[in-house]
Amino acid sequence: MSSTKTLQDVLISVAKDTQKNLSSELDRYTYPSHKFSRSYTKRKKLILRSHEEFLPINSFRKRILIPIVIIITILTCAMSVPAIREPVITFIVNVYNEMTDFIIRSDSNEIQVTTNDFRLNYVPENYTLEDTQIAANIKTEAYKDNSGHSFAFTLEYYRKGINFSMDTENAKVTETKIQGLKTVISEKSTGVNIAVFDNKRHQIWNLTGNIDYDVALKIVHNVKIK
Repeated sequence: MSSTKTLQDVLISVAKDTQKNLSSELDRYTYPSHKFSRSYTKRKKLILRSHEEFLPINSFRKRILIPIVIIITILTCAMSVPAIREPVITFIVNVYNEMTDFIIRSDSNEIQVTTNDFRLNYVPENYTLEDTQIAANIKTEAYKDNSGHSFAFTLEYYRKGINFSMDTENAKVTETKIQGLKTVISEKSTGVNIAVFDNKRHQIWNLTGNIDYDVALKIVHNVKIK
C-alpha cells in the first residue's frame, strides 16, 4: 500500500512541475500585446485546467497493460496461421518381434503437398521399369532385371497421420539420414527396406527389394521428389 501511495505522490509532483512549466511557457511565448487581455487570461486558464487532473494509479497501470495485451494478441493470432506456426509432429515407434510400427500424427489441417511425384535419377544397370501405380496419395514404380532381382520405390503422403510398418524380424536395423531426413534401414538376407520420413511435407519414401544394400542406398540418395 505504501509503495502505491509513494508512486502516486511522485506522479502528482511531476504533474505539478509540468503545470508550473506550462504556465511559465505560456507567459513567455504567448504573452499578449495587451497585458490585461481577457482573451489571453481565459485561454491560459483553459489550457492549465486540462492539466489539473492528475493521472490515477489505476489509469497508469491500464496504459501499461493495454500495449502488452495488444502485443500478446498479435503474437497469438500470428502463431495460429499455418504459414507461420510450425506444425507439431508426433512420431511414435513401436518395436515388435516381427516388425516395427511407425505412428505419425500431425496437428495441422493444411495439405502439405500439392503433388506426389518423384524421379529416380539413378537406376541400376539392366533394370527396367515394369509397372507404375498411381493413386490419390501414393505413387509406386517397380523395376526388375533379367536375373530376377527387383525393387520398388514408393512415395506416399498423408494429411493428419499415418501408420507405417517395416519388417524388422532378424534384421539389422540402422537409423541414419538421407538428404537431411530421418531414415530407417532394415537389412536382411532376403533384401533391404529403406524408409525416409519427411515430416515437414507429410511424406514417406519407401524402397524395398532383393538388391544390394549399397545399390539401394544410391537409389534413394539420388531420388528427386517433385
